[in-house]
Amino acid sequence: MCVISRRKRREPAATTLALALTAVLVHLPAAAQTATTLDTVEVLGTRHSLSDFPGSISVIDGDTLRAGQRQVSLAESLVRAPGITVLDRQNYAQDLQVQSRGFGARSTFGIRGMKLIVDGIPSSALDGQGQAASFPLSALDRIQVLRGPLALQYGNAAGGAIIGETAFDGRSTQVDGWIGSNSSARLAAGFEGASNDEAWRWRALGSWFTTDGDRPHSAAERSQLDAVAQYTPNDHARLRLVAGALGQPYTDDPLGLTREQWERDPHGTAAVAETFDTRKKIDNAQVGARWEDEYAQGREYWIGGYGVARDVVQFLSIPIVAQLAPSSAGGVIDLGRRSSGVDAGHRWDFGRGALTLGMEAGWLHEQRRGYENFVGDELGVRGRLRRDEDNRIRSTEAFALGEWRPAQDWTVLGAVRRSKLRFESDDHYIAPGNGDDSGSLDYGETAAALGVSRAFGEGEVFASLGHGFETPTVTELAYRPDGSAGFNTALEPAQFDTAEIGARWRFASASASVSVYRIEGEDEIVPADNRGGRASFANAGRTRREGIEAGFDGRFHPQWSYALTANFLRARFTEGFSYTVLSGGEERVQFVEAGNRIPAIPRADGYAELAWNTRDGRTSAAVEMRASDGVPTDDRNTDASPGYATFALRLQWRAGASGWHGFARVDNVFDRDYVGSVIVNEGNARFFEPGAGRGFTIGLGWHGAGG
Repeated sequence: MCVISRRKRREPAATTLALALTAVLVHLPAAAQTATTLDTVEVLGTRHSLSDFPGSISVIDGDTLRAGQRQVSLAESLVRAPGITVLDRQNYAQDLQVQSRGFGARSTFGIRGMKLIVDGIPSSALDGQGQAASFPLSALDRIQVLRGPLALQYGNAAGGAIIGETAFDGRSTQVDGWIGSNSSARLAAGFEGASNDEAWRWRALGSWFTTDGDRPHSAAERSQLDAVAQYTPNDHARLRLVAGALGQPYTDDPLGLTREQWERDPHGTAAVAETFDTRKKIDNAQVGARWEDEYAQGREYWIGGYGVARDVVQFLSIPIVAQLAPSSAGGVIDLGRRSSGVDAGHRWDFGRGALTLGMEAGWLHEQRRGYENFVGDELGVRGRLRRDEDNRIRSTEAFALGEWRPAQDWTVLGAVRRSKLRFESDDHYIAPGNGDDSGSLDYGETAAALGVSRAFGEGEVFASLGHGFETPTVTELAYRPDGSAGFNTALEPAQFDTAEIGARWRFASASASVSVYRIEGEDEIVPADNRGGRASFANAGRTRREGIEAGFDGRFHPQWSYALTANFLRARFTEGFSYTVLSGGEERVQFVEAGNRIPAIPRADGYAELAWNTRDGRTSAAVEMRASDGVPTDDRNTDASPGYATFALRLQWRAGASGWHGFARVDNVFDRDYVGSVIVNEGNARFFEPGAGRGFTIGLGWHGAGG
């Protein structure tokens, strides 16, 4: 039986940091001139001037996403956003681990803690689990990375939002390809066009990627097709249509390594990965539509909808003895997810402010089956059925976003969102020792934020406060910690109170940003038990995250440029707790002490780049550096990965705005052995996922404009 214990819960402590600095802003001298707007950002469907936005946000443009990059994963570009930490597993079966101010660090697959949106279609499921592979890096024109209290308005994600957008800039055709180490290769081709009157515009791009992987048993292949069309009947309305498909045949999963295994072979693979032939297959298809109309001066509305179909088959390495337990779900996961949603909203602009009201509704139906990963003496094949259930999520949300400009250089932005989610599970596999795990659970949560910004001559300062939440995923709700049958109805959403202050500067040849924040967490979701192949979770412990993030980029000479991001984060449990695990057939209580670091979160990490280009801008070269402090592997801090720094070189060339272009790059120049990611609380102590060794890539492409 699992017992979760903790100290008496305190009422959430009000953080005064942001309020104090807000008071300081009142005493700043008036701006000598109106801040120049160099960019705009979109929050909850409405556009804002960057100089008026009182929160932390980064914009990565399309050229940066693609310049000298392999365009395979978000790990290549998200490191440029302050506050974001990307741990590249080098495991295409499990996707990246992306953290925003420490949120998402616990995710063993996919992205947790951040809302992912591509051209209006969520890449995050209603329970908060997201997939970064659906971002078409070759087609996107920019990515917004929103953090802090105002990011909480995206609902079931405490870490913020990553939003990809496609734009149209003419008629063109492009073909790109590269080859690299580990028998890796990628080919992409696309086109952009328009009708004669340019009322219709469209863009489509397809890509194919293959690799044998840096480690044994880590081969992968991925095909992707994305298309966007836009109809603009007049100067105030538009219809946007989006479609995409991703196919990833069985991708080998090399699993994590124990410390002994990693030290013996830093690029090795766990033997059980090949014994059970661990692998994963993904098929994803999505469509969406959105209509926007500014039907009157200062009045606009939008309405949209989407549908997503996702199918996953995954072979795990669960030992046969564990799979034979009556309560086991087996060693093969076979699930199909069908989700859909609609959203609508209206914005009113007034003389000194604006009001936006909106609603969203979503539905998800998951058919999940589990099978044994053996037949007789043969391993790595689908065996007997051991799990069969239908899971459903229904979500209804309403939000309001208000903007007020009390004076020329001041902006106040407030937002509130009310979310209702219903989880249901119908268990169709009931057998001796495996009871009925059906059940339902309702959550009703409110997120709210308030921010204020003050513009000055070359930028702005801001402060904000907010409250947000994260619900459990379907997987976390599946089983009860005490081993009894039924839905885990005792599991509560995690709650977070956030405060931040920050500043941005934009000069003619440089820009900079810095933010200081504090986040108080309660009811964090942690592993509680893992027996017979059934993992269960519980709420335990309070947490605190205190950090500083900064970003700088610019030119100190017409031929020299630089970029730098740095993150410093103190993330700890402020309240002790305990949970029970089953090890070697015996129950053992694990104690987590107050003051322990939250696992997988580095205390310091960052990215630096120094680039040179010829006077005509057609050729450039750069050196890149990524560095990270070591991270704890589990709640009890029994082990930790070592820190590291890696370097990369890249060279680019292009004939001009159109024509031929090429690049070459060397990653991990000094062939450093390092841990790219850790698997938090891994039951077999296989915590460590090795980073890739030295790798070479060379690419060539052609871009034709006009037509």
